Amino acid sequence: MLERKVIQDISVIDINGDIDFREMIRIKDVISSLIEKEQTKVVLNLKAVDHINYLSIGVLLERLRILRTLNGDLKLVGMSYYLRKIFMVVGMDQFFEEYTSLEEAIESFAEDWEGSGTYH
Repeated sequence: MLERKVIQDISVIDINGDIDFREMIRIKDVISSLIEKEQTKVVLNLKAVDHINYLSIGVLLERLRILRTLNGDLKLVGMSYYLRKIFMVVGMDQFFEEYTSLEEAIESFAEDWEGSGTYH
């Protein structure tokens, strides 16, 4: 189940349950509709996610690259140890910024625009 809210100019997508390939396509479509509306700062809240299909993580990487091209970003929050291990095993942990709290993820967008303006 997906639930969307906006905090400042950041779209937060809360996800519940397991993320299989079909659910990942729904997430991709939601992010695509945000991009069409020029809302390029996105946080995926994975706190209530038990499992993610490792084959579908590449779909997120594709959205991440598009968002960064548009001076936005896709950040992850609330990953369990189990989810973090899945991202690590498929080598995707190096591409995504991950935060323990939603507040930290939201604040990180402000930090991205200060200083040198480089990506992490």
